[in-house]
Amino acid sequence: MAWSYLHRVELFRIVRGQRVLEHVEEFDDHGPYVGRGAAEYAEIVAEDYLSRWRRPPGRWLVAVWQLDDSGAKAKRLCEVELNWAAPARNKAG
Repeated sequence: MAWSYLHRVELFRIVRGQRVLEHVEEFDDHGPYVGRGAAEYAEIVAEDYLSRWRRPPGRWLVAVWQLDDSGAKAKRLCEVELNWAAPARNKAG
């Protein structure tokens, strides 16, 4: 049996108290099990996405799920809320 670390990361904007699904990524990665755990992994993945795609500031929620072999959600590892302040854009150049 091959080792597998299938995960689904869901990013939601919080709009007037409601979750609005913005982005989903699936990974075969053991990241949630190293370092300080799933919550730290969730924050890193979310901040990378939010900065890379220049998403607006505000309240965001990231959920990390462990997937089974069929790709279905098997276990929620964590949910982390972020107050995202978009980085200042470089006006040079």
